[in-house]
Amino acid sequence: MSNFLIYLFSSSIIFICFYTTYKLLLSKYTFHNLNRIILLIIIPISLFISITKISIPAEIIQIEIPTYIEPAIASEHNTVAIEKVTDTSKFNYSIILFTIYIIGCVITFTKFTNSLYNLHKLKQKSKTEKKGKYILIYADVMSVFSCFNWIFIPKHMNYSIDNVIIEHEKKHVDSKHTLDLILAELYIIFYWFNPIVYFYRKSLKSIHEYQADSKVLNKKIITTSDYLKLLKTEIENSTKINNVYSYFKHPVIKQRVNMILKKKSNQLLKFKYIILIPVAFLFMVSFTIQVKPSSNKNIINSNKPPSISPIKNTKKTEITAKYGPTKHPILKSMRHHNGIDFRASTGTPIVATADGIIANASYENKWGNLIIIKHDDGYETLYAHLSKFNCKKKQTVKKGEIIGYSGSTGMVTGPHLHYSIKHNNEYVNPIDFIN
Repeated sequence: MSNFLIYLFSSSIIFICFYTTYKLLLSKYTFHNLNRIILLIIIPISLFISITKISIPAEIIQIEIPTYIEPAIASEHNTVAIEKVTDTSKFNYSIILFTIYIIGCVITFTKFTNSLYNLHKLKQKSKTEKKGKYILIYADVMSVFSCFNWIFIPKHMNYSIDNVIIEHEKKHVDSKHTLDLILAELYIIFYWFNPIVYFYRKSLKSIHEYQADSKVLNKKIITTSDYLKLLKTEIENSTKINNVYSYFKHPVIKQRVNMILKKKSNQLLKFKYIILIPVAFLFMVSFTIQVKPSSNKNIINSNKPPSISPIKNTKKTEITAKYGPTKHPILKSMRHHNGIDFRASTGTPIVATADGIIANASYENKWGNLIIIKHDDGYETLYAHLSKFNCKKKQTVKKGEIIGYSGSTGMVTGPHLHYSIKHNNEYVNPIDFIN
């Protein structure tokens, strides 16, 4: 669930950056067909880049943090309060966010389907006239608009409908603009929380109007000045519009007038659109890098397995919890203990039990401060509940080198060291490897 929320956030960021690039650098040009294509591909690109993984070589194999199951036996001399993790609160936080997100999706989806349903009902109870691939619908509406191949025309008006307006709506039908708007509305259903999507929808509808205006004027059925007068007349009879339909009197009238009067952009300016390619690559690298594990061979100069105690000069009598079935002192249930616990006061030096590379050195919830070392021949060693680190990720360490200090971080009842060994991803008994 949290991964899904992260995906929504990252894809929204990519969408915002692509749209902003378009708006600032490309939207002013008269390449309406190209701009329409750019706006449409922003959606699939932002969705795709967020799930694409680019593999790059890594120095070491990535380690999966094991599930916490150790019993965390306390020291006989030092007892501290249990440091509880906040996994539950994190989970609840994700649940709350996801619930809010779903509610928003349901509301926007309901509005969208309601618009289409009302349109269908309006068509059913209105007089229709088929003219070629167009269906003229004379309905109780306040202005002319189109959706799919339907052109809705007011049946009661105090002024006549100019044929140029009908021609304008036919251009919307010919260009299949309704499909664009449906794509935008479906995207908005899932990304309703992103305020930029509403500006995106406005830009897309503007491009539709620019295209329809241009095609009507190119037919030479009306002069530019008369067409602008017609726009003015429609503004004076403006009504509330619906986002799913195409209108002659689209609200961005000022931009339409400017675009109609604007000189055609130089074709060489199309090369500026190439800027979107490096922008796309930048986001693919920034958001979706996946570390590809390199070969495990020859990363360690020694092929010897772990063979010493992780605490210098310690005795086996200092082991407070053995490998195997053990009753958890906190959870009061029998569990398989995948390692051994050493009694160790806070600050006791912890050493690497074989040559290797630090694959993990971070705080890991119930494990507390956790170090995982990758060794040769498929061996891994794990050191948990440390008070602090003396190493960092990807660092090469030698057998006997101090890597950290014991403590009581994570889910414990006292300071100690939990030590585990894995061979070929299977836990083994560490006692068998301590000389």
